[in-house]
Amino acid sequence: MAKRATSAKSIRQRKQPTQARGRQSIADIIDATERVLRRDGPAHITTPAIAAEAGVSIGAIYHYYPNKESIILALYEGKLAGIRAMVETPIEPVAGDWREGVRRWIHDVKAREAASGYDLVMEEAADYFPALKDIARSHAAGQARTLARHLRTLGSPWPDDALFDLALHAFFLNSSLWLYWSHAGAPLPQGIDRLAEVVAAIFSPALDGALPPPRPYAKPKQSGAAATP
Repeated sequence: MAKRATSAKSIRQRKQPTQARGRQSIADIIDATERVLRRDGPAHITTPAIAAEAGVSIGAIYHYYPNKESIILALYEGKLAGIRAMVETPIEPVAGDWREGVRRWIHDVKAREAASGYDLVMEEAADYFPALKDIARSHAAGQARTLARHLRTLGSPWPDDALFDLALHAFFLNSSLWLYWSHAGAPLPQGIDRLAEVVAAIFSPALDGALPPPRPYAKPKQSGAAATP
């Protein structure tokens, strides 16, 4: 069966609860959705299955969400928000060595990412539900802006647009790690080691005195193909 091409804007949560009981209901629904996703996979998520797992009525779910895609969107956005907070952690040189700082920073972020529950199951959901594409693209741009700020803090003299271009490329190298893990069927640790080395290598021109490449550079976009975190 073909997946519905739904935009994130069209499936937003219907209402935000103002009382503790309502907020707890939202949390229970999101947690139940993640359990169903992990147990049955994205193709088998249904509103009745979520309601049964959460111990609530289907009507209670529809009070807050228009459909199952809306709940998946809330789950996905919550995971990405956590990752964005992790990436805000500054990159600190180790004994004056920015490369070792980048390596340790990447290992730390990936470890915290795994602990947060963002894994191959969430990647599969992001690929299955088209509405998550817009969110993923916005996430990619935001992560690139954060990485560019880190490069500036580390002392890069490159212009902002060149740093964004470089940081976006680094972000999509991380995306290739998820493709590798998906093919392998497991988050193999050597993938993180390789990612850390490659990212340090592509950051080198911006931090070791080389001139930036000539324009044009990649720019943020508002819609289009998905990017992974």
